[in-house]
Amino acid sequence: MTATRLLFLPPTLAMLLAPSAALAEPIPPAVAAMIDAAAANPDQLKVVADIAKTTNPASAAEIDAKLAAFNAAAAKAREEKLASQGMLEGWSGQGEAGGFISSGNTENRGLAVGVNLSKETRHWKHSLRGIVDYQEDQGVTSRERYFAGYEGNWKFTPRGFAVLALSWERDRFTGFTSRFTQAIGLGYRLVDTPSLSIAVDGGPALRQTRFTNGLNENHFAARAALNAKWLISPRLTFTQTATYYYDDINNSLLSLSQLTAKLNGRLSARMSFQVNNESNPPPGRENTDTVTRATLVYNF
Repeated sequence: MTATRLLFLPPTLAMLLAPSAALAEPIPPAVAAMIDAAAANPDQLKVVADIAKTTNPASAAEIDAKLAAFNAAAAKAREEKLASQGMLEGWSGQGEAGGFISSGNTENRGLAVGVNLSKETRHWKHSLRGIVDYQEDQGVTSRERYFAGYEGNWKFTPRGFAVLALSWERDRFTGFTSRFTQAIGLGYRLVDTPSLSIAVDGGPALRQTRFTNGLNENHFAARAALNAKWLISPRLTFTQTATYYYDDINNSLLSLSQLTAKLNGRLSARMSFQVNNESNPPPGRENTDTVTRATLVYNF
């Protein structure tokens, strides 16, 4: 409908029809080329598309349709790639190394080394994590903590998942030489957007603890966990994980907050704060240990 014909329509009807006609305008070739060039980078594509719609409001509907086509093609390509992956394919990860400051049962500075690996298939997400905090003072070990964990999430709905979690840890200064934990449960993604994700899960667990005083304990426990990731900007990310175990003898909390800033290419800088709390530690031990780490992170 042309602008001349709109002049002969009642004012209210003309106002309703005019925007529809405007929104149907094609995307200017230069703007379309700019969007095409950004298609390979989702974060960049969103920024470019927002600018394009702001500067070309008459083409907003066409721009949205173009983005929908890109997203559909990317989702199809991702599904095909995941379906064809072998067992050792598709893994990505991070390695980090730096220093830490601890308080609680030990107050010192030392070396922190960690690694994170993850892989996602059509229905599973696998995560492996390991970290070591270690220090010697004049040949005497004053801080020694080892942690290794695996978590598998099986997705049965877009937001619902089942959990299998295994972990092993050793911290003589907290009061145990080893603790092995096995847990299963159900989880749900409360928020699932490109910039923010929040997931919670819970279920039963079995823990075997070997204390430094020679006592051994095997207990059933209830487990609850939180995993959150916030993409503050394309170069700055905040993550929060927390796991809580409750049994009739001892309750444990492990909380890890991380702020990661991308420096260049595969290299990032990270500040993290970890809290370990035991409600009933061995005699002479404090309930809470904290560790503040500053590390460099390499993505691979």
